[in-house]
Amino acid sequence: MGTPIPDEEPRSIEDREARIAEIDERIAELDAEYSGTRMADEAREEWNSLNSERDNHLTTVQEMRARRQRLQEVSRTQPNAGERADATAQAPSFVKSRGADIYEISRLRADSSSEEEYRDKLHDNARRAIERAKFPPDAGRSREDVAEHVEDLLARTDSRDGWLAKRILTTGNPVYDRAFGKAVMHGPHTWTAEEQRQMALSPDSAGGFAVPFQLDPTVILTSDGSTSPLRQIARVEQITSKTWQGVTSQGITVSRSGEGAEADDDSFTISQPEVTPSRVIANVPFSVEVDQDWPQLRSEISRLLMDAKEREEDSSFVTGDGSGNNPNGVVATLAASSEVLDGGSFDVDDLYSLEEALPVRSRGRGRFLANKSVYNDVRSLSTGSDGGDLWVRLGSGQPSELLGYPAHEASAMAGSGTEGNRYLLFGDFSQFLIVDRLGMTVELQPHVLGSSNQRWTGQRAVVAIWRNSSLVLADNAFRVLVNGT
Repeated sequence: MGTPIPDEEPRSIEDREARIAEIDERIAELDAEYSGTRMADEAREEWNSLNSERDNHLTTVQEMRARRQRLQEVSRTQPNAGERADATAQAPSFVKSRGADIYEISRLRADSSSEEEYRDKLHDNARRAIERAKFPPDAGRSREDVAEHVEDLLARTDSRDGWLAKRILTTGNPVYDRAFGKAVMHGPHTWTAEEQRQMALSPDSAGGFAVPFQLDPTVILTSDGSTSPLRQIARVEQITSKTWQGVTSQGITVSRSGEGAEADDDSFTISQPEVTPSRVIANVPFSVEVDQDWPQLRSEISRLLMDAKEREEDSSFVTGDGSGNNPNGVVATLAASSEVLDGGSFDVDDLYSLEEALPVRSRGRGRFLANKSVYNDVRSLSTGSDGGDLWVRLGSGQPSELLGYPAHEASAMAGSGTEGNRYLLFGDFSQFLIVDRLGMTVELQPHVLGSSNQRWTGQRAVVAIWRNSSLVLADNAFRVLVNGT
């Protein structure tokens, strides 16, 4: 996204220096985008325009500083020169020390002699921003845990150009957070000039506003996945790029051979799965009667975004059919070779058959996943004469165990009563992948209309947009019980 030219010409030295900083960041982006090649005509035109504007501001700032210095000299040598000179002479004492501002990305580039040094400085400042951040109190985790998770993301997943660090610094800026709150509550027309400049740096160029990182559920991973069991037990990867690319194998075969004997052919096959996160949209309405300040409202908005995201995932990561933009759900897209038919009615023997059908190498990390109604059916089995000790109760905060394996609940899964239903999943969930594209963006809907007469309901809405998807990496790592009536 190009750096917008302000509607009004900056007048003060400080405003002009702030504009120069914005220009510096944009011309650095253009240089990086066209590194090693000629610029497109449109980009070259923008480059020339920005540099011309920068030179004009720089020349004007130098002149204004010279005039200010001259007035200071006059006020010292001529005590009666007038109150205007005295007032102007005092102005520098109010100038903000920009060098101490950890959120100034453009200054970091200017102070760096290489891309590596620039990225290191981005990360250093991003970690300081994380330390200062105020995370929502109802995130389900302690502030220390959330901060540690974000720092870990920064270390593990950030791109070579520091995409995540830049997002943290831009959206973590208190000015950005204040402007974001104003936009949600009253609209962008309430922004000050400083807030307009900061929001112009929003890292999402496709429209909308990037959610401040300390409220963004794709970054802070609220509740540690506690309301979504799949996030607890699946393999979860966060990316800053468009597509996740991995390497998997069914395993390596080894063999022994005698001294001097030719080794066996132990070659193995490697597959390279790819997952491209698809867009998810949530509509979060709220009443205009909410007259709280943004620091109070932000917790409620954050809670609603978290809830909307988790409810959608609880369904799509289980039942998604992989068509169009739908994820590959762990139950819906599992290969037919992983099915185990019950005997027409669910009984204890079906449980043991399901367990035994899973290969030994996956059984050691095996877990059950089913609807609550299926677990109730299991409880009724365990009361019979042939039920045995199916259930083991563990301490608070831990799942119950079924046949000695952890058992997790998924409300999106089917019950056992309909022919063809896949109703009890058993397997190694490290072979089920969830991929999150970091970063949530919101669009603002100032007037929510009713469905009948299309009149205003007295509500506004935040329309949140994020991206994720899922994929079964190895079908053979799972077995699913199917109603075979």
